[in-house]
Formats: sequence, structure tokens, C-alpha cells
Amino acid sequence: MKVILAALLAAIVSFAWGACSWMVMDWHEQGLHDFKDEAAVAEVIKANATHGTGIYTLPFPRKPVSYADPAEKERLNDTLIERKEAGPYVYATVRPGKLEANLYESLGWSFGRSFLAALLLGALLHQTVLAFPARLAFCAGAGLFAAVVCIVPERIWFELPLREVVVGMADCVIEWTLAGVVLALMLGKEPTDRDVS
Repeated sequence: MKVILAALLAAIVSFAWGACSWMVMDWHEQGLHDFKDEAAVAEVIKANATHGTGIYTLPFPRKPVSYADPAEKERLNDTLIERKEAGPYVYATVRPGKLEANLYESLGWSFGRSFLAALLLGALLHQTVLAFPARLAFCAGAGLFAAVVCIVPERIWFELPLREVVVGMADCVIEWTLAGVVLALMLGKEPTDRDVS
């Protein structure tokens, strides 16, 4: 029960930070850019996103037929590299039609995500024997770990701009340091003399 209560309170902090980070501060929006002719781009996307909602990439990595010789495979790979280097390059989530979800549903999923993450982190923290500062550092470290695992690969493989990497990583660390205050206060055990010796 203690872990669930701590996770619930930490999820409220996490959710509140997310609202502040995305709706009050403008550090995420500063990295967004518009197209010169938005209507023309929208029409091209609608006409060409033939698989519906999903992740689209340009240039697309074409796979050779299974019986293609090694030279054909190499030619396709070289062509992809040349087109990617020459640009334009796009890796995007595309929804060509109407939005099916609503704001309240998205907020519910967002809080559920915060609660699940806080529950997992709380369950780990509950097993520790650490002083409060170390428990707080544990939570901040978990935020940094999540950022390195989830955000840095976007830079390595999909050219996420460096600014967005820094903002995303800072966002994760701040979120789980703040939520970690609640978790660190409620969970884990203080070391005793026996633990220290």
C-alpha cells in the first residue's frame, strides 16, 4: 500500500511537471519550425501517406528482393546513403486524417504513464537502504537513465537536433528529481549503524 500511495503522489508531481514543461514553459516549442507553404505540404502528405497513420521516412530504405545479387543490394544501400546525405531527410509520425483521440483521453493516458513509471521506480527504491540524499539521487539517476536510453538514440539514428536532445534529457531529469522527492521521502530505508559498518 505504501508503494502505491507514494507512486500516486509522485505521479501527481510528475503530471504537474509535464503540464508545466509543455504548457507553461516554451522550451519544447522553440525547437518547432513551420513549412513555408503548409497547405501544399499537407496536400502532399495526404496524397502520399498511403499506409494511414504511422511513421514515415524519406528517403525510404528500399529492401532488395530476396534473390537479388550482392551487387544489387550494395547499389540500393549506396543510393539510400547518397539520397539521405543530399537531403531532404524526414522521420516523422504522420496522421493524414482526422484525430480520433480527445484531450481528456490523452490526459488520462499521460497520468497513467506517470503513475506506472512512479510505481516501477518506487518499487525499486523501496528495496534500497540509502540515506535520503542518496535515494533522491537514485531517482534523478533513473530520469537520466531513461533519457539516455530513449532520447539519445533519436539523435544517433534519426538526426534529432542537439537542442532537442538537451531539452528532452533535462526534462526527464527534472521530472524524476521532483517526483523523486516524494518517493525518497516515503520509500526506502535509512541505513543503520549495522549497514554502515
